[in-house]
Amino acid sequence: MATAELFQNVNALTGLVEALKNLSNALDVFYLVVMGALVFIMQWGFAMLEGGQARAKNANNVMMKNILDFMVGGVLWLFIGYCIVAYGSDFGQWGSWIKDIFSAEAGIANNGLGLAEWFFGLVFCATAATIISGGVAERINFTAYVILSILVTGLLYPIWVHIGPWGAGILPYHDYAGSLNVHALGGALGLGAIIALGPRIGRFKIKDGKRIPVPIPGHNVPMAIFGAFCLAFGWYGFNVGSSIYLKDISGLVAVTTTMAMCAGAISAMIVSKFDPLATANGFLAGLVAICSGTDVVSPFGAIVIGLIAGAQVPIVFSLLEKLGIDDACGIFPVHFGGGAVGAILAGVFGTKALGGLGDVNLIQQVIATVLCLVYGVIAGYIAAKVAGALGGGLRVPVEWEQEGLDITEHHLKAYHDEDPVSMAAYEKAKRGEVA
Repeated sequence: MATAELFQNVNALTGLVEALKNLSNALDVFYLVVMGALVFIMQWGFAMLEGGQARAKNANNVMMKNILDFMVGGVLWLFIGYCIVAYGSDFGQWGSWIKDIFSAEAGIANNGLGLAEWFFGLVFCATAATIISGGVAERINFTAYVILSILVTGLLYPIWVHIGPWGAGILPYHDYAGSLNVHALGGALGLGAIIALGPRIGRFKIKDGKRIPVPIPGHNVPMAIFGAFCLAFGWYGFNVGSSIYLKDISGLVAVTTTMAMCAGAISAMIVSKFDPLATANGFLAGLVAICSGTDVVSPFGAIVIGLIAGAQVPIVFSLLEKLGIDDACGIFPVHFGGGAVGAILAGVFGTKALGGLGDVNLIQQVIATVLCLVYGVIAGYIAAKVAGALGGGLRVPVEWEQEGLDITEHHLKAYHDEDPVSMAAYEKAKRGEVA
C-alpha cells in the first residue's frame, strides 16, 4: 500500500470517529431535552393535583404559584442556582459560565450538550420548589410566596444539592433520581414554611380541651387525581432520564418505577379504606420513594418500597393533624415521607444480599435523610419568615382568606357561576333589537 493511501485511510477513520462522536452528542442532547420535557409536564400535574385539593375560591391562586415557580426559577437557575450546584465557591468557573450565557456560539459546543444538562437540572429544581406550594395553599400572601420561591430555587435547593452526590459529594449517599435531593427536601422545606405560616382558619377546633381536625375538602377530587396521573407520566422522564446519557439508559429503572407506583397505590388504598385521593397520593409516594434506588434495587424490592411508602401517607397525614399542622395537600407525607422511606430502603434492598446491585450504604442513607429533614425544616421556616418580612406579611388578612385568594390576590375567579349578560339583553336580542 502506498504511503499516500495509508494517510487517506487514516483521514477517513478520523472522520468516521468524529462523525460518531457528533452523533453520540446529538442523541444525548435529544434524550435530555425529551426527558426534561417529560419532567416539565409534572408542573402541569402539580397544578392540577394542588388545584383540585384547594377550594374553588383559591384555584387560580394555586395555578399562579405553579406558574411562577418555574418561570422565576428558570431565570435564577441560569444565573445563580446552577452555578452553586456545579461550581460551589469556585467563582472563576462562575465567571466563565456567566460569560458564556451572553454568547450563543459558546452554547453550541458538542451540540449544546452542556446546556441540555442545564435544562434537565432546571426541571428538577422547579419540581422541588413546586412541592412547597401545595402545603401552604389557601392562606399565604402571594408576594411573600414569590420571595420564598426565589430563596428556594436560587439558594436553598442548590446548596443542598451541591453538598450531595450530584454536586461536590461532600455528603455521600445514593440518590439516583432525587428521593432526597428533590422530594424529601421539598417536603421538609414545605413543612418548615407550613409551621411558620400556621393553619387555615377553621382547620382545627378545640373541644373538651382537645384539638380536633376539621376537614376542608378540595373542590374537585377528579381534577386532583388527573394531576396525579400527569405526574406519574412525567415521572418516567424523571427516573429513566436520570441516566443523563443515552448509553446508560436502563430498562430496570422503568420497571422498578412502575412496580413502586403500583404497590404504593395498593397499600394506600387499603390503609385509607379506599379513599380515592389517598390512593392517588399513595402511588405518588411510591414514585417518590423509588427515585433513590431505582437503578440498584430489584423489581421485587421496588414493590416492598412502594408498599411501605404508600401505607405511611395516611398515617403521617393523621399524625400531622394531631400536631395541629395544616398540610393542605399532604406534601410532607407524600414527598418527605415517601422520600425518606425510599432513601433508607435503597440502602437495604440495594444490597446484593437482597437482590440489589450493591454499592449502597445504609448508614449513609440514614444520615443523609436525617440531615435533609433538619436542614429542610429549619431553612424552610427561616425562609418563610424572611419572605413574610420582605413581602408585607406571610399570611393574607382574615377577610382575604374568607373571600378567597382568586379575587383578593388576582382579581379573577376560576369559575363564574353567574352569566354576566342580563336577562334584559337576551330579551332585546330575541326581539331583534341591537344593544
